[in-house]
Amino acid sequence: MNIHPTAIVHKNAELDPTVEVGPYAMINADVRIGPGCKIGPYVWLDHVIMGENTRISGHTLIGGDPQMLLWKDVPSRVVIGKNNDIRELATIHRSKNENGETRIGDGNFILSNTHVGHDCSLGNNVVITTFAGLSGHVMVQDGAVVGGMAGIHQFVRIGEMAMIGGMARIVQDVAPFMLAEGSPATIRSYNVVGLKRKGYNEKARANVKEAFKTLFNSRLSLKTSREKLAEIPDESGEMKKILDFVNSTKRGLTGV
Repeated sequence: MNIHPTAIVHKNAELDPTVEVGPYAMINADVRIGPGCKIGPYVWLDHVIMGENTRISGHTLIGGDPQMLLWKDVPSRVVIGKNNDIRELATIHRSKNENGETRIGDGNFILSNTHVGHDCSLGNNVVITTFAGLSGHVMVQDGAVVGGMAGIHQFVRIGEMAMIGGMARIVQDVAPFMLAEGSPATIRSYNVVGLKRKGYNEKARANVKEAFKTLFNSRLSLKTSREKLAEIPDESGEMKKILDFVNSTKRGLTGV
């Protein structure tokens, strides 16, 4: 195990022998780190379970107490998957609930100076760009991108492969595959470039385009829009993902 002599690692922390720990890092008792992880200088970890091959860059804090008034200390944690890259000065806070979890999936890229609040849930292959902030209980689904300095309100959901523009203010759910920007945000288009890069065929892209037009450009009621979308043949499942997301919203939809 490669641990710098200035790092402080609690005797009860569980580190795989292949873990690397940089100068002045502090790893507290309630931490488990899987194989191949690299912990940078001045990193602070507490209440964290971390999967394999995840890199934590310098001056990052993970597992700190929730930033909320009247919080009472209870056992909770941050659970991080594998192959994540969490860059310098990021903060990820543990759940406010007893035995609760803030969850980070696999293959995510969380850039410098970002904040992921308590009880958030990130899927896989998510990008959170510099200075973006996620308030408590935010859900970000697979492949979504949150632009720099964007602010996401509590309990908001960001759908699969959605993109949030820089400095956007998001106070309602953003449907899968859509592009949102502005303050307050609205839906500008759909993620045509992302769909092509991910290998979605022409029919799938056409379905997403039709969903964008029907939900956000048709001036139809949400009820009528949902009925129209349900009638469209959906061989590869994009329409189902959009409809399931729309039908389950509690905060309402950005752009509607």
